[in-house]
Amino acid sequence: MADIPTTSPTAEQPLPGGNISGAVRVGSTVRRATGPWTPAVHALLDHLAREGVPHVPRMHGIDERGREVLDYLPGEVVDLTAGPLGLARLESLVRWARRFHRAAASFEHPGPWRFWPTGGPTTLIAHNDLGAYNLCFAGDELSGVFDWDLAGPSTPLLELAFIAWNGVPLWSADVDSGSAAERLQLIADTYGGVDPVTVLHAVPGRIQLMIDGIPQAAERGDSGMANLIRLGNHERDIGTRAGLLSRIPRIDAALARLNRAQR
Repeated sequence: MADIPTTSPTAEQPLPGGNISGAVRVGSTVRRATGPWTPAVHALLDHLAREGVPHVPRMHGIDERGREVLDYLPGEVVDLTAGPLGLARLESLVRWARRFHRAAASFEHPGPWRFWPTGGPTTLIAHNDLGAYNLCFAGDELSGVFDWDLAGPSTPLLELAFIAWNGVPLWSADVDSGSAAERLQLIADTYGGVDPVTVLHAVPGRIQLMIDGIPQAAERGDSGMANLIRLGNHERDIGTRAGLLSRIPRIDAALARLNRAQR
């Protein structure tokens, strides 16, 4: 694919976030640093485009600075300091994840991928980082899913577990058990074929993968993962996972009460 000329630096608009790699907007495109995983990610994005999966950026080549050039996806990025994702937005995300997983199930690629090994069988290439910081919305409907650098072999359950971690959000001690149970039930009902208790109990293992994988990747020279450690994200994840483990029995009880009430 031909190189795409870089526009004047004055036309570049830094985008918020970007604790791993950062990104800038140039007109209707986004420019981001690449890595060894980039060819595999681009192949995945091309596959999803052929499958008609919405809200996924198209890839437009590499600019003369070696940055990938992707669609800029317009929409509202949620300010989580104002509260968690609304229920309608959470439902829209899970509906999209179900469609994405169906399309991704027919995709194969040897990698390399940036995502760390799961330690068990994998069934598809997942996004692996479906937090509100990588999403945008038009009203209550999902309108964009970006930052695909952590895509890699995983399972639907691990993807749903990470959605629950961020979308309930199970990392937060401020979410009461009843609200957590209702949101887990929403995730399970919207996706279909999975039990909310199963999703809940998959979360600690999914977060442990991240806790173990980030420093290992940093030691191998992944500067983005090293940056997460410098910013304190890794230490914070260790603490919030421990907090979740202490709350799981109460959430289990709330799910049991919800199940009885729905009979």
